[in-house]
Order: sequence, then C-alpha cells, then structure tokens
Amino acid sequence: MAKALLVATAVPALLVSTSAAASADGWVTWKNQKSGLYLTADSSGGVKGDWAMPGVNETGYQWYDTSNSDGSYNESNGWGMCLVGYYRQVYTEGCNSRRDQTNWWQRWYEISTSSGWKLKNRQTGWILDDEGHGGIYANSGDYNNSNQRWK
Repeated sequence: MAKALLVATAVPALLVSTSAAASADGWVTWKNQKSGLYLTADSSGGVKGDWAMPGVNETGYQWYDTSNSDGSYNESNGWGMCLVGYYRQVYTEGCNSRRDQTNWWQRWYEISTSSGWKLKNRQTGWILDDEGHGGIYANSGDYNNSNQRWK
C-alpha cells in the first residue's frame, strides 16, 4: 500500500517538472544562437537584433516573461510594450502584460529544443527568426536552424 502511494504521488510531480517553460515570471534576455545578437526593442515599437551591453539601454533588450494559463508567455519590455507576431512582421505595441490579459498575437510559446529555445507565436504558429544582421521577423516554417533558436 505504501509503495503504491509513493508511486501515485511521484508521477504527478514528474509530469509537472517535464512540462516547465523557459522561465518563471521575471526578466529575461533572448540572444540569437547564430548571430549572437539580442532581441531588442525601441520605445517606438521597432524590434531588431542588436548587441547589448549591461547597464546601457537595458530597457531595450530585457523582456519581462509573464506566463499565461494556455502555456504561452507575454514578452513585455520596460516601456510597457509587448512583442507581437503579425505573420512575418515582428514589432511591439502597447499591452496589458498581466497574466491572460494579452491577445493571441502578443503571446509566445517558449519551446525547449536541443539547440536552444524556439519562440512560437500563439496566433500564427510562426517562429521568431533572425536574418543574421539585425533583422527580426517570423517565419512560417520551423527549419530547426540556429537563426530560429534563442538562449
């Protein structure tokens, strides 16, 4: 009986630990695996890949991860803007970044892969991509390459 109880309590804990997302709610940075550039945003809504220097414009390259009940995350910056994926276009716009308060265009699944994190837009299913020299966009296919992986 005690052995059955031990197994019954261990299985739910195992299931919870294997479904963890990239992070708990908190500040993160997203660095592209191939280019080494960080996902950054400016106060006017533009998004690009750029070099980040700690202490310099931290508002632009740090993102606040807020988990939603559907398993997605809001990526908001210090200006109160959320990362948006509108098919190929990626930009920021004003949002209410609290849990479950954003629309699906502003939500991203953070999917762990063997080569880094894949950021998949909730509305479109498109994958966040870096063209290699600072251009950020979303791609309709997951080509499992380092341009589409973030750390």
